[in-house]
Parts: sequence; structure tokens; C-alpha cells
Amino acid sequence: MAEGKRSHRQLILKIAVSAGLMAFLLYKISLPELAAAVRGLDRKLLIAAVSAFFLSNVLGAFQWHSLLRADGVELGYVRAFRFYFVGLFFNNFLPANIGGDAVKVWDVSRYGGGVYQVIAVTLLDRIIGIFCLCLLATISALYLMSGGPLLPYGWYLVIFAGCMAPVLGLYFFKPLGNLVRAVVRRIRPLSIDTRMTSVLDHLGAFKGRKGLIVRLIGLSLVIQALRVSTHILVGAALGLPIDTIVMCQFFVFIPLLSLAMIPPVTINGLGIREGLGILLFAEAGFSRTDAFTLEFLTYGVSVVVSLLGLAFFLSRRGRPSGGV
Repeated sequence: MAEGKRSHRQLILKIAVSAGLMAFLLYKISLPELAAAVRGLDRKLLIAAVSAFFLSNVLGAFQWHSLLRADGVELGYVRAFRFYFVGLFFNNFLPANIGGDAVKVWDVSRYGGGVYQVIAVTLLDRIIGIFCLCLLATISALYLMSGGPLLPYGWYLVIFAGCMAPVLGLYFFKPLGNLVRAVVRRIRPLSIDTRMTSVLDHLGAFKGRKGLIVRLIGLSLVIQALRVSTHILVGAALGLPIDTIVMCQFFVFIPLLSLAMIPPVTINGLGIREGLGILLFAEAGFSRTDAFTLEFLTYGVSVVVSLLGLAFFLSRRGRPSGGV
């Protein structure tokens, strides 16, 4: 009961933080300019943005399904697709953009997958996505640095390298993996040592599947490029000037926004994404209003696509647990 009350209070606090940040940002921008930008939207480009984001999640569901099958979880793609989109919907309304992952784990575990097995696969799916997003950002930052000032892109490179280095270290440097396991074994409360060791065991099984990992990294690069392109298409729909340099800036800034949204302090980064977007896109010459509108509309695109997950979720209410 006490745990439930604490979770309820935390959720209310996160909603309050998001609401407070959004209210502050709306106070700082021009509402008439925002309204004019929305009225002048290019609908064809906006539909293209929705299509790009939808396709990225169709491929994302395939990537997650491929990892599940590789670890022995027998789940058809159609069912995995439905579970993936249900998770996408909950990601948009739960803190830290990971609440939907918990829903996916619960869904798959009902169909025979071990809980820690599915946690490991879903975690690996996330890791591959973040790694590829940072890889695209690194390439873009190096391109921008080759023809312009080193700062602030040099600092951004440090952030991206800091995200990619542990992944590469754990995959290729066995002593680092052994050290992580040794540390985990010392965390005895709530049987965390046993639970985390089980997750690590399932993750370790993928080290021998290099061909699979390489193929999924290639797929994930396409997925992440589509998700950054969603932002670019929304920007184009707003009539923002987007040339090669600005497109590369998108590939640097969007990963930074994604990383900033990981801490569970707001509802799916609402307020943080828009506020940091204003600061970052100033480098591209976008006004506060343009940057805010860009990021808020892109969030709206993700919500629209995720409504398919809501439909899947509602369609199974009242069915037996074995129903789709």
C-alpha cells in the first residue's frame, strides 16, 4: 500500500514537472507565431513525417521480434507487432520513455517467455538503438566539425563516445564483463544479484551471434535515420530552412534530446525535449517558437502513430489471456 502511494505521488510530481516546464516555455515563446506556424503546415510533408515514423516502428517491431526469436522466444511477428505498438503507446504517457518496455515484457511473458529473458532482449533492443543513434550523431558531428568550429560539437562527441564505449567494451572486452558480474553478485537485497545475473546470462548468449548483431545494427541504423528524418520532415512542413548542414545538425541534436529524456523526471520527456530543443536548434538559426513547435509537433506525430497500439490494447480487453 505504501509503495503504491509513493508511486502515485511520483507520477503526480512528474506530471507537475512536465506541466510546469511546458507552461514556462509557452510563456517564453510567441503564441501568435505558434498558431500561424500550425495553420501554415504543409500537410503532405506532415503525412510523410507520420509515414516515416510509422515505418521506423514497423522495422523496430521486426528488430525486437528477431531478438526474441534468436533467444528462443516463440512469438509470431504479428503478435510481436501488436505488443510493440502497445508498448509504444504507453511510452508516450509514462515516465522516462521506458514504461512501454515494461508493458512489452509483461505481454511476452504471458506467452511463455521468461521474464528475465524478455527483459534482456528488450534491453538489448534499446542498447542497439541508442548505439546506432549515437553512431549516426558521431558521423554527423565529425562532418560538421570538418567545415566549421570544433565547439560545441567536440563536447557532443564526448557524450556520444561515452554512450558507445561501454557497449563496445562489454561486447569485446571480456574482463569488463567479468567485473560487472562480480559487482552484481554483491547486490544481495531483494535477490537483485540472482535477477541481474539471469539478465546478463541471456545478454551474454548474443556474443556468439555476431552475424545477427551486425545485421540488426544495419537495420537499426535505418530505423534511427527514419526517426531523425521524422523531425526533419516536420521542420520542412513548418517551412523551416533545411539544407545539408541543418540536416546534419538534426542528426546531432535529436540524439542529445533522446538521451536527455532518459532520466524519469517528466512524462516521456515532455517539457525537457522542447526546452532543450530551443537551446540546441538556436545553433541552426531557429527561433524559440520554431524550435518549440518543431519538437512538440514531432511528439504529436509519435502520439498519432502510437494510437494504433491503443487500439490493439483496447481490442483485447475482456478476452482470455491467451487472446491476441
